[in-house]
Amino acid sequence: MGAAASRKEIEPIVFSVLTGSMRSLVNEMNLTMFRSARSPVITEGRDIGGALFDASGRLVAQGDWDLAVFVGMLEFSVKAILERFGDELAEGDAFIANDPFVGGTHFNDVGVVRPVFDGGRLVGFVAIVGHWPDVGGQEPGSFVANAREYFQEGMRIPPTRVVARGVPERAVFDLIEANMRLAADRIADLRAQIGATAVGARRLAELGSRYGWGTVERAMAAAIDHSERLMRAEIARMPDGVYRGEDSIDMQSLDHPEPRTVRVEMRKAGESLVFDFGRSDPQALSASNSTLSATCSAVYVTVKSLFPKVPMSHGCFAPIEILATPGTIVNAQPPAAISSMAATVYEKVIGACMRALAEALPQRSVGCPYNLVNLTIGGSAEGSDYVAYLYSEGGFGARVDKDGPAGLVSLFGGGAKITPAEVMERRYPIRFSEWALRPDSGGPGRYRGGVGSRKTFEITAGTARLSCLGDREKFPPFGVHGGEAGAAQGLRLNAGEGGEGGEGGENLTLKAVGVELAAGDSVTIVTGGGGGYGDPMDRDPRAVAADVRDGFVGTEAAAERYGVVFDGAKLDLAATLLLRERRRAEPEAGR
Repeated sequence: MGAAASRKEIEPIVFSVLTGSMRSLVNEMNLTMFRSARSPVITEGRDIGGALFDASGRLVAQGDWDLAVFVGMLEFSVKAILERFGDELAEGDAFIANDPFVGGTHFNDVGVVRPVFDGGRLVGFVAIVGHWPDVGGQEPGSFVANAREYFQEGMRIPPTRVVARGVPERAVFDLIEANMRLAADRIADLRAQIGATAVGARRLAELGSRYGWGTVERAMAAAIDHSERLMRAEIARMPDGVYRGEDSIDMQSLDHPEPRTVRVEMRKAGESLVFDFGRSDPQALSASNSTLSATCSAVYVTVKSLFPKVPMSHGCFAPIEILATPGTIVNAQPPAAISSMAATVYEKVIGACMRALAEALPQRSVGCPYNLVNLTIGGSAEGSDYVAYLYSEGGFGARVDKDGPAGLVSLFGGGAKITPAEVMERRYPIRFSEWALRPDSGGPGRYRGGVGSRKTFEITAGTARLSCLGDREKFPPFGVHGGEAGAAQGLRLNAGEGGEGGEGGENLTLKAVGVELAAGDSVTIVTGGGGGYGDPMDRDPRAVAADVRDGFVGTEAAAERYGVVFDGAKLDLAATLLLRERRRAEPEAGR
């Protein structure tokens, strides 16, 4: 159905009501999940993504809290279910999947998809993904940075019917229980997802009953057409040309410390974009790999972030073609390990695309954001086993007219929240002694990158094993158009009071695997700030003074990085002008 036809066949007010209702439908699925799941990363952290699809598996709507990473790749899973089961789909069915080589991210992100019918006719799908804190494998939490094959990382679930015509498939539940730690929690999360999709299917059926399925299906098509028109119009404003970008992971793993690089050539012609990753490095000898669905998701997230007013649907994807050679780090093939995907290669795909887009759209470009740090701690205390999952906030990049925000969840996890310290302390034998923004971590620039964070917690009882997935220890978040990089990230054991970044204690690195912990051990995580935008010497001295007053920038860094001088606590404007003049005359010596 073309854009013109869909506009003619549905009234604007009806279209607006139905698109709002479809978004609310997904929100209600999410709320059901928040209130009925067991894992804090879902109930408090909201590490989930729901969506509505049409009968051909095209994304129609997402909710207000959905993680962009999931929405970008869910189409792959839904279409795989269509291809594999086709005419076998029935009313009351639900499917489970977490297979990155079919349409996922990594094994911890488990999706449930439910087809919706009008009588015997398929009219759409509802789906929801949630991060399960453990899916089996070598380490508690299933994060294994040095894994050689995905078999070490947990249970791979291709699209599988988990409910058949309303009846749970007991064998599937049994397999999950037999292969995952804290199986009762995993089954509780699965039941929450099945229930959430049942709510979504019921709400969609109510829309069909009230407005007629013909009208609802026309609204679905019109929503996709609307997004595509808007996205093509935005792309058309970009100058035609070829633009390139690259970004690197620090290392494959501790036993393979060589970096791996993602390279993209973005070709823009008319209303379309081609992202060609053909020159990217071969897939890693570790868990730092991305599959095709995750790489596509990263591209969609990057492009969409520049055009926030375009509603998210399949229409956003239609003008974009992605080329990724099988066997490379951006299209890894089995039996490649993939658990590090979200905290390594996915973000480097974003970084490479951001660099290419910064050339094409300097007024829209932003500095690189911090890199997600995923931490799992699994152990036993007072006779009970546990697996805790903790991810950290950081700084986002600056843009042409504004500083980057501080203390946010990753760019592709915008709907998520940081699980509160009180919840973590109540559920697990850990106690936080520090959780604060990190001074001098934002990348200097005419506009400054947002600052990162620093947090320290202690194991209070028992023993545990810690594993981590993260990056940007060697390649910190870059700035754009003269802006400088944000601070590097790090993970320390027993760093002691006031130890910053790489100082104090033992450097575990962000690729730590199975580190033994005991009661009294402390762990410190430091995250980077976003990259800056523009020359730091062009930053308004009064803005630097405000940064110093707010604790984002120290007085030494103000002088060294921005050329701003203080007399005690007072800005010395005359000395600032003299220092900046000297710095500009001798830029290499001054910086």
